[in-house]
Amino acid sequence: MRVLVTGASGFVGGHLLPALSAAGHEVIAASRSASVVKNGQWLLSPELGPGADWEPLLRGVDVVVHLAGRAHVPSETTGADVEELYHRINAEGSGALARQAAAAGVTRFVLLSSCHAVAAEAEEPLTPDTVPHPATAYGRSKLAAEAAVRRELSGTGCAWTILRPPLVYGRGNRANFDRLARLVKTGLPLPLGAVHNRRSFIYVENLADVILAVISSPAACGQTYLPSDGQDFSTPALIKLLAAATGQQARLFSLPPSLLRMLSAGPGGGALRKLTASLCVDSGPVCRELGWTPPFTMPQGLAKLGL
Repeated sequence: MRVLVTGASGFVGGHLLPALSAAGHEVIAASRSASVVKNGQWLLSPELGPGADWEPLLRGVDVVVHLAGRAHVPSETTGADVEELYHRINAEGSGALARQAAAAGVTRFVLLSSCHAVAAEAEEPLTPDTVPHPATAYGRSKLAAEAAVRRELSGTGCAWTILRPPLVYGRGNRANFDRLARLVKTGLPLPLGAVHNRRSFIYVENLADVILAVISSPAACGQTYLPSDGQDFSTPALIKLLAAATGQQARLFSLPPSLLRMLSAGPGGGALRKLTASLCVDSGPVCRELGWTPPFTMPQGLAKLGL
């Protein structure tokens, strides 16, 4: 199949492109900066938004995998300007691409959303049926993007699939996971030994693999999935895995949970709150319906990071 990947030069795109090529697909890589593409070509992406013209990139395309968008910036949580910026790029931009894809004869559209379209914290695993309560401008824009894609593709010959992954980790990721890994590698003692939370993660090559499964499976049409590595970890357990991946002993001590909650509620406490809160997803539906099994466990994924 001829597959257009938006946001191709980004973290996920950098792993998805070679996976698509290895599977025999012809790849059209669209991004604002050039990408090296085997078995395909790179094309300059229009600026994301409601006025983007995708027609030249969609000619002859069978499948669109929409990765591009404005990423989550933790400090950008409130304000009309922030809401409008995220909405214009992530929601209106996704809707415009979906509308033009259907008009161009594309038959499959995969939207990479986020579990943050549902919640930023949750004690129970998120499922496709969980009522969304996004807590940030980013999450709200992703939920609106999902609605826009469904609306634009309703009644057309283009079937949609939405993926809401949890935190994605892997080589090339410079976000919170990488920062925690580097902190653990320093050997500094961390005050998180008494944290009893649950969090889901997905290794980037597992995410690329589930995208391959989605675009080749009729069962994925019209479905929303929350893929993960298949095993949840507490923050202390994650720190121990990261320490083992660097050949070190985890150094943990315990502060009272009440004190950690107080510290996380203060200025600059967002990162600490993520380390103490729970957010896990139910990946059972995508595994059962597509017969998909994550190729890598978290320890295997961490071993490939070269920490």
